[in-house]
Amino acid sequence: MKNEGLEKTLAYIDAHIYEKLTLPRLAGLAGYSPFYFSRLFSEVMGMPVTGYVRIRKLQYSVASLLEGKKVLEVSLMYGFESHEGYTRAFTQLFGSTPSTVKRHLTSYQVPAYVVPDKSPRRDFMENNNSNLQEHLQLLIYEILEQSLGEAREGHCTEIKILVRKDGTVQISDNGRGIPLSQDENEDQKILDRLLAGCPVSGLEYGRMGDFSALNLQTVNSLCESLQVCVYRNGTCFLQDYVRGIPQHKLRANPSKAECGMRITMKPDTTIFGDAVCSCDLLKEWMQGRLSALDPGALNVSVEVCETF
Repeated sequence: MKNEGLEKTLAYIDAHIYEKLTLPRLAGLAGYSPFYFSRLFSEVMGMPVTGYVRIRKLQYSVASLLEGKKVLEVSLMYGFESHEGYTRAFTQLFGSTPSTVKRHLTSYQVPAYVVPDKSPRRDFMENNNSNLQEHLQLLIYEILEQSLGEAREGHCTEIKILVRKDGTVQISDNGRGIPLSQDENEDQKILDRLLAGCPVSGLEYGRMGDFSALNLQTVNSLCESLQVCVYRNGTCFLQDYVRGIPQHKLRANPSKAECGMRITMKPDTTIFGDAVCSCDLLKEWMQGRLSALDPGALNVSVEVCETF
């Protein structure tokens, strides 16, 4: 399929996102038979055209939810047969229910459609073969950089890293923690600015390149679960995320711990599959970072465990 024809088709889908978009209709627009169009679309885009349309409708529906529309209204807007069917498809894609997203997601921008230079499926497989482990490790390193930053400034003397066999990693330190203060609105804004993201699908991951612009929001978006606990002034602040989406309001409870932070993360298995954190690579990376610190200034432990 020529890029011009695919560009026209993708633009048409977005422009008519509220309508029922059938295979014959889209095939006619591109100038192919339904059978041939379906095959070409799958080869170029890495997924069936019906699956692509469904994802676009779900992505646009997030924006409609954040505009204040009710879940039932949104499900009908985008042509889903029932509230239940919409909720099921939405949760499967984003990891959270429409109601959760409506309550706790602060902003969302529908990803722009992209005409790929080559099949996203091929890109994804190439990432799986060459970069998957490296990218997973980079997610963990980005979290660790926050603790190391505290150590460089003289506010952290201990970092503990626990790795579970299911791929979950927990990183804790005795630094100052994110500056939260029990001002609920302001604290939520701080966490949203630092951590809140949006789910990244396997096809979007395949186009992410070398991860050179990795930040905490991207890390969170690539985790099927991430929990942050901040300890400050005898209070534990807790927030849970699923693929970057907050699951509840920030919780604050009394705690005996004076200061520090603990992040428990599980990289998204729909992207990283069975890949898990390599403790050998982790120790090697940490050793390089510790060489820049005064000897004995920071105690670091890395352990494999069954449970936290």
